[in-house]
Amino acid sequence: MLGDEAFKLVKEAKNITDSHIPVYNDEQVRLVTQETRYLWTRIEEMIASLSSASTLPDSQSTDMFGTQPDQFNSSTTKGSSAPINTAHMDRDNINGQTSLYILTVARNKRCLLAYHHRRTQFVRSLLWNLHLAPSLVPSEMSAHVSPEEQNYAREYARLNASYRDAVEEQLCPSDSLDWTANGEIPPRDLFIEVRVTKDCGEIVTESGVVNLQCGTQHYLRRSDIEHLLTIGYLEHIHPT
Repeated sequence: MLGDEAFKLVKEAKNITDSHIPVYNDEQVRLVTQETRYLWTRIEEMIASLSSASTLPDSQSTDMFGTQPDQFNSSTTKGSSAPINTAHMDRDNINGQTSLYILTVARNKRCLLAYHHRRTQFVRSLLWNLHLAPSLVPSEMSAHVSPEEQNYAREYARLNASYRDAVEEQLCPSDSLDWTANGEIPPRDLFIEVRVTKDCGEIVTESGVVNLQCGTQHYLRRSDIEHLLTIGYLEHIHPT
């Protein structure tokens, strides 16, 4: 049935978790792309047949469209299994079948994109957990990703390192930024509002000394209290 192969890919993508990714299904991807190319070839044949039917002179017409019955019997499009014979099909049927094929092609493309997008999400998350070091990816995990995905991981890490170096050079040439200190994607906010859940006493920040007593709230530079957030002494208050 049309679209079944693409649906299998989507089911595989749904089974990807934070700690598990199935082996890249090269065969299933090949089947989906093969079906898509085949359908597109048939679409082109049908559109060409309708165009020919509308341009032929009436003197050559022997059926209800103005097309000759054998006109499309002897011609085949490269890559298709059989030629399109429109002599015994009415225009509505041809239009309907063409529309069905076009929708299936679009759906197959969306399924392919969803499958690969979900896998690249996993790869990026894994890299941040490994401090953007592709060489630290476990061997059993590397066996589950394709060579293209491995190359993507290396390029992603390289681009992040290049961007980090550029930021350091512009903003803090004497310091080194460690974006992966907490194993997460870098925060968007430099300053955040926090609530103290356990007494921390006084800490020294770039803005001065701050007394972190349980139950109090503060607006602080994230880098100054990141370690306290990690161990649970502070709670990030997200804006509503």
